[in-house]
Amino acid sequence: MIEAGIIGTGSYLPDVVVTNQDMSGIVETSDEWITSRTGISERRLSSGEPTWFMGLVAARKAIAAAGVEPIDIDLILATTVTPDYYFPSLSCIIQAEIGADNAIAFDVNAACSGFVFAMDVAGRYLMTGAAKNVLIVSAECLSKLTDYTDRATCVLFGDGAGAVVVSTGGGRILGSHLRSEGKSGGSLVSRALPIQHPFLDGTGRNPGGWGSAFPERFPDAVDKFIRMDGTEVYKFAVRAVTDSIQVVAKEAGVEVARIDHFVLHQANFRILEAVSRRLGVPMDRFAVHIGEMGNASSASIPICLDNMIQDGRLKPGDSVMMSGFGAGLTYGAMLVTF
Repeated sequence: MIEAGIIGTGSYLPDVVVTNQDMSGIVETSDEWITSRTGISERRLSSGEPTWFMGLVAARKAIAAAGVEPIDIDLILATTVTPDYYFPSLSCIIQAEIGADNAIAFDVNAACSGFVFAMDVAGRYLMTGAAKNVLIVSAECLSKLTDYTDRATCVLFGDGAGAVVVSTGGGRILGSHLRSEGKSGGSLVSRALPIQHPFLDGTGRNPGGWGSAFPERFPDAVDKFIRMDGTEVYKFAVRAVTDSIQVVAKEAGVEVARIDHFVLHQANFRILEAVSRRLGVPMDRFAVHIGEMGNASSASIPICLDNMIQDGRLKPGDSVMMSGFGAGLTYGAMLVTF
């Protein structure tokens, strides 16, 4: 147990709303097909605002809600798979924009699990006394990586940002459990830049510019677009989330049935339902915002937390089980009180 918790939240969603009807105008799909398989009715997409801008707005809201000054922040952790720059990091851009000149800043890439991983890192900094106030910013612009000709994936993803301030003056972190399964990483992939420079001899190179002397780690990932084995990811998510939640609850000495709220990564409503059944916990304890925002990767959990606070569902003293899962493959859970 760590005597620290979330003391402020903030979020940002772009103004552009893309409905299932809109999606049916660009690919062969329908509202019924999308809703029945994913629970998504609409998603928010950037109208040009970059990842760092969305994160900045969410960060400023979280700092204001926490009642702290940027100069009092000791550590900034940013999570994203869709940065605007390879460097400087998203966290350093946020640091400069808010004036948190005393903060260490670095990014965490654990894909959709990023927020939970960052919370774990924050808790360890706070536990050792290396930090008193930590800002976590999760910002994603997945429209950058979405193939809008692939009906199986393009209906899933959205853009947005969420942020929290975690402080020793907050609630409690009761436990966490993080895991990675790199051997299954090929089920969810997006390729980065190829190797291209004037000194390649070109021998045996394929048209994409990738040297054939080295085997392709993920042959199906031929470009930047998200490639996903939906069936495998679904099975992984249900198993991994259920297991990690049960491990955290057991280690914290808390009955799963007594936890007030479950805030899971918003990837697919059917995943939420399956976890609910496996845990024996009614769906009314699960945050469900995927219908109006789609899958916003690491930003989805902090967006949900902010929504729950804004509408009064999340109150001081409530227990919250958070769980993320995604590319890597990575997954994890954390139990906190507010």
